[in-house]
Amino acid sequence: MNVERLVPDDAPLFVALRREMLLDTPHAFGADPATDRGSDEANVRAQLGRDGYAIFAVREGGRLVASAGLKREESPKAAHLAVIWGVYVTPSRRKKGLARAVVNAAIRHAHTWPDLLSLRLSVNAASPHAQGLYESLGFRVYGKDPGALRVAGVLYDEVMMYRPMT
Repeated sequence: MNVERLVPDDAPLFVALRREMLLDTPHAFGADPATDRGSDEANVRAQLGRDGYAIFAVREGGRLVASAGLKREESPKAAHLAVIWGVYVTPSRRKKGLARAVVNAAIRHAHTWPDLLSLRLSVNAASPHAQGLYESLGFRVYGKDPGALRVAGVLYDEVMMYRPMT
């Protein structure tokens, strides 16, 4: 498997995967398909062309089948932090190590950013396998946001995790 960092010309492929992820597992993402900026090709193209932002993906057969985003906080007071977001694997490709591969690529890339002290992410409490993956990669729980997401009338807790960059 080859993990690559997406470039602006990959925006249409990512938008297709983003729509898939939001429809496939709506409880796993805070974004809504109707208002998601990650589903807007022009926005994705612009984001992929800037510093402090990256998406890592696995491409198979001309489409993306796994992704993980990485975004450095922009505020000077929070620029020592970055967030991993949008971790997803197409259902037919799950349990093959793709999530681990794209998250590892994001972690490796984060190490190239100067003065970065910590990575953060949140994971749905109803996804213990995902939380276990993140724990195996050095992330630790620092809190829980009860009822952070409401999908089809069901409340879901979010588990917040961090990983020191040392």
